[in-house]
Amino acid sequence: MMANSAEQTVLQLDGFAMRSLQLSDLDALAAIWADPEVTRFLPSRGVPISRENAEKSLQSFIKHWQERGYGVWAIVENSSQMIGYCGLRYLDEINETEVLYGLAKAYWGRGIATQAAQAAVSYGFNVAHLDKLIAMALPDNLASRRVIQKAGLQYEKQIHIFNLDVLYYCAKR
Repeated sequence: MMANSAEQTVLQLDGFAMRSLQLSDLDALAAIWADPEVTRFLPSRGVPISRENAEKSLQSFIKHWQERGYGVWAIVENSSQMIGYCGLRYLDEINETEVLYGLAKAYWGRGIATQAAQAAVSYGFNVAHLDKLIAMALPDNLASRRVIQKAGLQYEKQIHIFNLDVLYYCAKR
């Protein structure tokens, strides 16, 4: 994993990269979140996320970097085309930093989310100097639970957040 300046952090991984999100990623993010298979395990529970809400999320992700010095990256494959996202997001609701990720369905099952989550965890502990990271998954999202565990987080408990009962995983530096 290689990182450039904090301003434009790029993580180079096996066959793809993680780069700063840009407003120009809106079409790709909106397309990812328009797929009910992708949103099935998000708080919308299978309802596609509107372009307007994707734009709000994208702006929030970009602002998060400016405010906290860490955040969510665009996952790109050998081009600048965004195929997913992964990173770290501070959640005011529970006063903790979450590892989150999502991929376009065409890229599922290739180990990309696992590599990206591992890179995000490493960045969180070694660059952002966070002491604790959490991740959450719905109980029936077995693929996401495997990604979380391979990224080094351990199951702790079930919690209720965003109107969902989720499994809560944690890792400490």
